[in-house]
Amino acid sequence: PASNNLMQATSMADFHVQPESVHAEESGVARFQCQIHGLPEPVISWEKDSRPVDTSNERYTLLPTGVLQITGVREEDSGRFCCVAHNSAGVKHSAEALLTVSGSQSSVYKEPVIVVGPENLTLTVHQTAILECVATGYPRPIVSWSRLDGRPIGVEGIQVLGTGNLMISDVGVEHSGVYVCAANKPGTRVRRTAQGRLVVQAPAEFVQPPQSIARPVGTTAIFTCQARGEPEPQLTWLKNGQILEPGGHVKLRNNNR
Repeated sequence: PASNNLMQATSMADFHVQPESVHAEESGVARFQCQIHGLPEPVISWEKDSRPVDTSNERYTLLPTGVLQITGVREEDSGRFCCVAHNSAGVKHSAEALLTVSGSQSSVYKEPVIVVGPENLTLTVHQTAILECVATGYPRPIVSWSRLDGRPIGVEGIQVLGTGNLMISDVGVEHSGVYVCAANKPGTRVRRTAQGRLVVQAPAEFVQPPQSIARPVGTTAIFTCQARGEPEPQLTWLKNGQILEPGGHVKLRNNNR
C-alpha cells in the first residue's frame, strides 16, 4: 500500500503547449516554448537534432518556464528542436519544431522591436517570478527594466537571464507592481517598451491576536485583533463558536479589528 501511494504521488500529463516552428533572420531572435504539468514539477530541457542543446552557449537561454530563446541567430542554429520533460514519473518528449534561418542584410538599420514582453503574473510569497523580454533590431537593442511607479527594482534576489529577462527569486509583497521592459537603440533615445503586472499574494497571518482579559461587571472589555496578508484579510469575531454580530453592547470597530 505504501508504494501504491507513492505511485499516485508522481504523474506527468501531456504537453499542453507544444513548440511551434519558427523562421528567423540571421542575427535575429528565435523563441520556442513548451508547457507540461506533473508531480513533482517536471524539469524542462531541450534537444536539437536529437542531441541536448548546449546551454553553455551564451546565445541560448533556457528559462525555468520552459522557454528557449536563441539570440544572434546563425545559419548553424537551424534544425529540429524538441522539448524534454523529466520527473520521477518518467520522461516525455514534445513534438518537434523546425528553426529555419534566412540570410539578412545585417548591417542595415532596423528599428528596435519587442518580440515578447512580460506577462501579467499572480504569485504567492517565496515563489520565483520570470519576466520575459525579447527584443530585436540592428544594432542590437539594449534591454533595461524599471518599475512604472519609479521605485528602484533593487538588487537582492534579482538576476538577469540571457539578454534581458528578469528573474526575481523569493518574491515578497513589496515586489508587486508594474514592470516595464525597454529596448533602446544604442546611443540614442529611440526605444520601445512593454509592461506586465506582478501581483504577489501573502497568506493571512495574525500580527496581534486577542488576549484573555478579566473585567468587573459593568465595565468595558476591549479585544484587539490585527492580521496581515495580501489581499487584505477579512476578520470575523466568534463567541463560543458562534459569529458575533454587532448590536446591543457589542461594538466592532476598524474593519472588525
